[in-house]
Amino acid sequence: MNRVAIMLFIGVNMKKQALVILGILLMFLSCASSGASSSGGKKPAWLADKHSAYPEEKYLVEIGEGSSLKKARQDGVIALSQIFRTTVKVDSTVRTRYQDLSDGENILESSMETSADETITQLSDETLVNVHFGESWTDDMGRSYVIAYIDRMETAMIYRQRIEEDGSLTDYFIRESATQKDLLKRFGFLDAAVVMDKNSKMMLDQLDIIHSPSRRSILPSYDDEQLYSLYSDTAGKMLYTISVEGDVDQKITFSVAQVLTERGFVVAGADGNLSVTGTVVLEDANLDNGYENIRWALYLEMRNEAGEVVVTMDEKKRESGVSRDAAVARGYRSMEEMLQKKFIADLERYFDSFARK
Repeated sequence: MNRVAIMLFIGVNMKKQALVILGILLMFLSCASSGASSSGGKKPAWLADKHSAYPEEKYLVEIGEGSSLKKARQDGVIALSQIFRTTVKVDSTVRTRYQDLSDGENILESSMETSADETITQLSDETLVNVHFGESWTDDMGRSYVIAYIDRMETAMIYRQRIEEDGSLTDYFIRESATQKDLLKRFGFLDAAVVMDKNSKMMLDQLDIIHSPSRRSILPSYDDEQLYSLYSDTAGKMLYTISVEGDVDQKITFSVAQVLTERGFVVAGADGNLSVTGTVVLEDANLDNGYENIRWALYLEMRNEAGEVVVTMDEKKRESGVSRDAAVARGYRSMEEMLQKKFIADLERYFDSFARK
């Protein structure tokens, strides 16, 4: 059996890494398998009883089927993912930020030598680690079946190492936060620690399914209640003033305030130690399209305690409607969406930048 050494990354730029690794592995799949392949004749016993070949106490097992072996393997991985999906709640935002925080100098890897038909698979927001493919069979109609499995003990060791390493990194972020004089930097490190903690809890939930004794044996290296208390207290000290020129109806001001309060920050009128300022412009646009048209432009900037600009947003767009009021309403909805998606994402990237240095 051909073998190839690959790195198993748990949450480290997972979407990109998984695609690259999977592409490499597909070149080997036609000539390497950890289980026997057969075709035609009598159905193999494992097709009726998957645990006859891979005992449940040692493996998570599902059978995939499809019009080809490749599609059968994909179906098998999807079936495995369902085991986790019904129990483990995955926060895609946390997963994405965790991938960024685990990159660069802070990358933590688990490596092992594995056969060429083993891979990490990313399905939607669920990450499967250390998936193997065993015996396969093709019936007389050309339909393929394959065993997809995860070795409980082997995978538990990978999870345990990763969770413990991430715990150490979380503890480092907490300690580093305490050394920061700048309020945004202090919060940024705590925010990174919270992201790491939430991801670790998701991994612990997965580990509980894979091998519950390993889950019960892991003790955190930090006090998560103290972490969330520090996080909340620090967020409460971030007092924002908001001023948006041209915001006659205060719609943008209200939307900015909503975004900030949803993150746990405080909107404090004129007494803030932080600020969000900007301008909004709406003007008519003459277009021969049978509708009323407007153009809008929104510029915002966030400043720290020293008055330095730390986050900006500069967006422009054209909107159409059956009336000017309808076009304006669509414009405000678009601006609110930009605030929810881009402005808050840029703010989170700013916070994460401290932890990645």
